[in-house]
Amino acid sequence: MAAPADTDPDAYDRQLALIRTLSKAERFQRALALSALVRQLAWEGAVRHAGAQGERAVVERFLAQLYGPELTADLRRLVSRL
Repeated sequence: MAAPADTDPDAYDRQLALIRTLSKAERFQRALALSALVRQLAWEGAVRHAGAQGERAVVERFLAQLYGPELTADLRRLVSRL
């Protein structure tokens, strides 16, 4: 696998080697932690961007960042029917 453009190829190879030494449970735990961090950053970004517009705007922005505008629009239509 080629290194990302912003990463030195040797550093990338070392990082992959270290990841491969982890157990499946450790890899899974790190993936969950990274996913939680991404959700936290997305929420904070949504609050900064749409916080003045209210909680609903923040939630819609958050969902759009994580799942895309199409799903967000579908959810908006579903919620409007309730």
